[in-house]
Amino acid sequence: MKWIKSAAIGALGSLVMFLLMMFAIHGAGIAPFNLPPSAAFLEKLGLNVGPLPLLVHFGYGATWSMLLVALYGTDTNVRRGVYLAVALWLFMMVVYSPIIGWGVFGFGGSGHTLATDHPLHLGAPVKYLVATLVLHLIYGSIIGGLNSVWIQSESRQATT
Repeated sequence: MKWIKSAAIGALGSLVMFLLMMFAIHGAGIAPFNLPPSAAFLEKLGLNVGPLPLLVHFGYGATWSMLLVALYGTDTNVRRGVYLAVALWLFMMVVYSPIIGWGVFGFGGSGHTLATDHPLHLGAPVKYLVATLVLHLIYGSIIGGLNSVWIQSESRQATT
């Protein structure tokens, strides 16, 4: 049950990221990309099919939430969730972004030279850095905070 709860919390964190990305960033027209990074990565691999980008995004979020709990158990907290999220963001900037064609930290990739309506176009690198970092910080706060709450709740129930 512990892992199901943690996976659900990770999926919730991913849902919040997705909704903020779609409505606050894309909806406001300030998104520096045409496809969210997970979909862009799959697009680059030729796998951007149907619901697969969403399944990957939610599965990734659930997996990292479970890893956070596996690593820290009852010591899981917001700070550790945020640290994990920053590590994931750095990995995205150094590994996924260059694979997509967006360059390291969004600078120097071929995505800047593509037509603005191309799926893999990347606009302003600073917007990309800030938007994705903020989304990861929110995700980390959610998985660190909610996992901590339910772990502490289960610990209290076990002692009563």
